[in-house]
Amino acid sequence: MENPKPADAASCPTDESPKNWEGKFEEVETGPQGAVPPVVQFKNVSKEFQRGKERFLALRDVSFVVENLPDCGEFICLLGPSGCGKSTLLRLIAGLEPHFPPSSGEVLVGGKSVAGPGADRAMVFQDYTSYPNRTVLKNVEFGLEIQGKPKAERREIANSWITKVGLQGHENKYPYELSGGMKQRVAIARTLAVRPSIVLMDEPFGALDPETRYAMQELLIDLWKEMQSTVFFVTHSITEAAYLGDRVYLMHGPPGRLVEEIKLPRPEESPLEVESRADFREVVALLKSKIHGKSETTDR
Repeated sequence: MENPKPADAASCPTDESPKNWEGKFEEVETGPQGAVPPVVQFKNVSKEFQRGKERFLALRDVSFVVENLPDCGEFICLLGPSGCGKSTLLRLIAGLEPHFPPSSGEVLVGGKSVAGPGADRAMVFQDYTSYPNRTVLKNVEFGLEIQGKPKAERREIANSWITKVGLQGHENKYPYELSGGMKQRVAIARTLAVRPSIVLMDEPFGALDPETRYAMQELLIDLWKEMQSTVFFVTHSITEAAYLGDRVYLMHGPPGRLVEEIKLPRPEESPLEVESRADFREVVALLKSKIHGKSETTDR
């Protein structure tokens, strides 16, 4: 199945929302679209790169819909092996060249065809992207400066996010003085401070040690619950996708194609607590069998 049908939108967290992993996972069925335009929609999107006489098809005929839920956002993990087009898909949403524009098909955000980068979308990369000549505070303020926020307002907002990501006391440090995990906290604070509708994250925790990665996953979920933006999160880690995602988009390739959408319960426990559960491990094993086959190991 190379073009799965759009999934039903997940409900926002309530007292009745799933609080454990009973029921494991469910494959999502098609649901009717509401009157509000979808947050993101891909219509038969393909992307081909050309270098000289060589051509490479990175994505082939990808279609999906992420509905616009009232006062709520979904956390969508793009999961698959290297070369299956996860990062290309992310950059098409962001409107970033050379991945954008698509070779065929259409990418829509808020019901409008993407024409390039926009203030409604923000991206966190795997590489550390803090500005080396700016302090932590000035880095977090950067997007607010672009928005034209007055100095006092952007300082207040930046300090609030620095506290939320646990960097209070480090406001005047420069990136070279920070650990990898601290640098990604700066990137997350800078991204969320401008309150984008869509947050795009390309393996942001891939270079971190396991302990720091656990902490960053838990921090991200806490911040996302407060923001309720729609998040697209690229990862190679099956356990990370199973913990973070409301939905997991399983991708195969090359050429990259979306083969399945799976809906998961929202996490209510820390990554370490969840991963100790037998039912969670069963979910991981099932996802693993769909991506890699039974013979390969799952790691973070």
